[in-house]
Amino acid sequence: MKRVLLALVGTAALVSSVSAFAGPDWTVIERARTYAHQQQVQQAQLQHQLQEARKASGTKSNAG
Repeated sequence: MKRVLLALVGTAALVSSVSAFAGPDWTVIERARTYAHQQQVQQAQLQHQLQEARKASGTKSNAG
């Protein structure tokens, strides 16, 4: 009885850890990279627009 129970517990542990052996989900990783890149591009565009607006209005930027 003890062997059967130990075998079942071992099998359950092995089955529950299969996802750890599967490796990374590259689709999710690439989506996250794409999203991060889009956010960086958008932030750079907004900063550029802000600088252009400041130039047009004649105020100086004290950023830096």
